[in-house]
Amino acid sequence: MAPEQLVLIGASTGGPGLIESIVSSLPSGMEAALVIAQHMDRISLESFAKRVGRISGLNSTLVTDRCPLEKGEIYILSDTALLHTKGGKIELAIEREKSGFYHPTIDRLFESAARIEGTAITAILLSGIGRDGAKGMHELKTAGHRTIAQDEKSSIVYGMPKAAAEMGAASIICPIEEIIAQISESVEPVSKTSIGGTEKIC
Repeated sequence: MAPEQLVLIGASTGGPGLIESIVSSLPSGMEAALVIAQHMDRISLESFAKRVGRISGLNSTLVTDRCPLEKGEIYILSDTALLHTKGGKIELAIEREKSGFYHPTIDRLFESAARIEGTAITAILLSGIGRDGAKGMHELKTAGHRTIAQDEKSSIVYGMPKAAAEMGAASIICPIEEIIAQISESVEPVSKTSIGGTEKIC
């Protein structure tokens, strides 16, 4: 079923370990779909998607083309992708005409999410070099969605979340432990039974 909630995570340097901590705390069934944009090369992302599936116990999909979102699943971008609605469903699609320096480009994901209507979105910006994600997060906040940036003390590199904080894009600035708690509060479990911890490619 199409999710009524989306959790979007953008990360760069220091992100993989933080993301693993987040997904290990997710409930086995949840109403939300989780989309991860981690700056990383494609080969490494393939193994990362498998690891996320094992750690979380949830279906983990590496998005390589067009992919409809289902609640209770995790989606890891292989490259810059945009969210859009089609036939009442929310889909991810890899962007063929790339823009931006980093890929997956977090700004592009967040900006496209800000145009989705009727879906509650929580956007999180984790440790990383540069400013990717700050502008898109600001658009999400302006659209009325919850935006969370990691604090300086718990960030390995306080670049991207700092840019979001300075821009006023983050409605919440907190350490990774609180981010995990915020995500747990924003996803409502639908089952205590594990979905299986598989990895697939869209």
